Amino acid sequence: MPVIWALSDLHLSLSGAKPMDVFGDHWEAHHERMAEAWDRLVAPDDIVLSPGDLSWAMRPAEAAIDLAWVGARPGWKVIAKGNHDYWWPGTRKAMAALLPPRTLAIKKCAGRIGEVGFFGARGGDFAALTRYGDKRTPEEIEAWLAREEAELKLSIAELDRLDKEAGTPAKLRICVFHYPPVAPGKRSSRFTPLITAARASWCVYGHLHGREIGPARVEGDIAGVQYRCASCDLVDFAPLKICDF
Repeated sequence: MPVIWALSDLHLSLSGAKPMDVFGDHWEAHHERMAEAWDRLVAPDDIVLSPGDLSWAMRPAEAAIDLAWVGARPGWKVIAKGNHDYWWPGTRKAMAALLPPRTLAIKKCAGRIGEVGFFGARGGDFAALTRYGDKRTPEEIEAWLAREEAELKLSIAELDRLDKEAGTPAKLRICVFHYPPVAPGKRSSRFTPLITAARASWCVYGHLHGREIGPARVEGDIAGVQYRCASCDLVDFAPLKICDF
């Protein structure tokens, strides 16, 4: 039986341009630790979700070495765009040419692997808006969140279309977000009703790092959807098991 795993915010920099150990000793050689755990745990037919901040690269060509690392790992992969994924190409065609085999990229689109469907969006950085004194005006914040809401709706609509083309709905639907989909300490947002209405069983996100995250790490059941944070340093640099399928 295939297993669905999650490991987000890989922050790969195999070119050596931006080593992560500047953020603490626990990040030293983290890509080697992730590879060891991934290769040991994940079977060829399993699925690994990685919703954002995959590579520190600034341009698509510079991300090739990091994507090759992902491609060398077992299983299918589903990635989404994070706030540091500046390398992300501007078109689906360009992304398709860049991705390793058996890898799906979710941004304003959706995907299916067998009977499992995937949709999602990057979302909005609620923690920054409430904790760090963001300088954006209310109008700018609303435009940002409205754009992400629109992209989430596009992604859901595409998954509905893929289900229709397949002639049968996906038996399991999973939402991949980058930012936490709800504000710290809250249990709902403008995104959560859409995720529930789209019949997701799980919503996997990342973005959060550090030892004192506090209420920003919102997990558990929200309106029938199970939410999990899978930032690599929060899950010991090993894929987190989401469910069997």
